[in-house]
Amino acid sequence: MTTLIHKIKQSRWGSWLTHLTIVLLVILAIGHWQSRNMLAVHTDLSVKQGTLLDLQGQTQSLLAQDKPTLLYFFAPWCQVCSMSIGNLQYLNPEKIHIVTVALDYSSVEQVQEFVLENQVTSSVLLGYPALKQDFNIQGYPSYYLVSQDQKVIRRAFGYSTALGLKLTEVFGG
Repeated sequence: MTTLIHKIKQSRWGSWLTHLTIVLLVILAIGHWQSRNMLAVHTDLSVKQGTLLDLQGQTQSLLAQDKPTLLYFFAPWCQVCSMSIGNLQYLNPEKIHIVTVALDYSSVEQVQEFVLENQVTSSVLLGYPALKQDFNIQGYPSYYLVSQDQKVIRRAFGYSTALGLKLTEVFGG
């Protein structure tokens, strides 16, 4: 009787582990497929304009010199961006420079409205169409983790959880 119960438990555990492995492989495959047209990892960036204007009209640098930079590209009309931009608050600005860049907006007021509605506390920079092309932005949100020497370390497209972003911070730098 004891061996029968043990076999049933092993079978359930094995089945659960198999299903979990399949789900993880599917998630990884989808992520890889979604980011297929983005800049390749280890690409050297040659950003034509190293600074952008923020919503207050001040010039800010796109990349940090002393730590990795997470570039978060969004569009104010993007519903997934509205759900994910708040997860950036879980990153430690001491470890990683966080830059949020608005693209595909019709007006600065539209970006300001998005920032207010989503309670964005970080500085938001105003991008331009050529920047979208430079980074091969195909959809939103798009993320790039860039090293101090301006090489792409990681890339992602779509919704990222707070845990996923935290792992980027821990393992990206």
